[in-house]
Amino acid sequence: MRLFVFFILIFLCFDFSFSQNEKNINGDIFLFQGNTAYRKGDFQQAEELYRKGLLMPSEHKSQGYFNLANSLYNQKKYDLAENEYINAMNLLDKNNNFAKSKIYYNIANLYLEQKKYDKAIDYYIKALTLNPLDSDAQYNLNYAWKMMQQSKKNNNKDKNDQNKSDNDNQNNQDQQDNQNQQNQQQNNNENKQQNQTNKQNQKSMSKEEIERLLKAMQQKELQTQQQLRDTLNYSKSKSSIEKDW
Repeated sequence: MRLFVFFILIFLCFDFSFSQNEKNINGDIFLFQGNTAYRKGDFQQAEELYRKGLLMPSEHKSQGYFNLANSLYNQKKYDLAENEYINAMNLLDKNNNFAKSKIYYNIANLYLEQKKYDKAIDYYIKALTLNPLDSDAQYNLNYAWKMMQQSKKNNNKDKNDQNKSDNDNQNNQDQQDNQNQQNQQQNNNENKQQNQTNKQNQKSMSKEEIERLLKAMQQKELQTQQQLRDTLNYSKSKSSIEKDW
């Protein structure tokens, strides 16, 4: 499947040919070892070897930067990879359109991997401008365009869904507010009715208290009157006895 084709320039697998003396004076040996690690899938080790080789004199720095970018790409270090692709581009001969097109192609793949379809499209177009016959760039350009359209469609749908959700939430909030208002009104009515009942109860209790108090006073008055009658009767009885004597 050519969806995420990662084109590795032929010099990635090119084993640099150099004499034993050259090995001792430049960084090509490390670039060669980096290629070996890369082919084994050890991209971190390849990165370290490429970086080490690029710190030394070499006639293959452009290839070294490109392969370093490839190793970073495979570690998903996309920003770093793009920087190294640009370094490789800057060291290319200005007429080497084939190599430049492959660098643009790989940068486009970086953005395609990150779903940055607009930038991916821009770089696929740059690649095809330099190499119109690149079928992989044509395929991926078409794919990136379709994905960008689908992404816009999904974003619009998500936006509409969000708007609908917001409207539903607002409607629910309005209904809740109305319900709360009705409940508050009902509570106010109940409180008013309860207050009226309490006032009536308070009046009724006062009347009852007054009646009880009157009854108590009447009872006390009756008792006082009885005591006075008893006292008078006693005095009369005593006077009668004294007269008889």
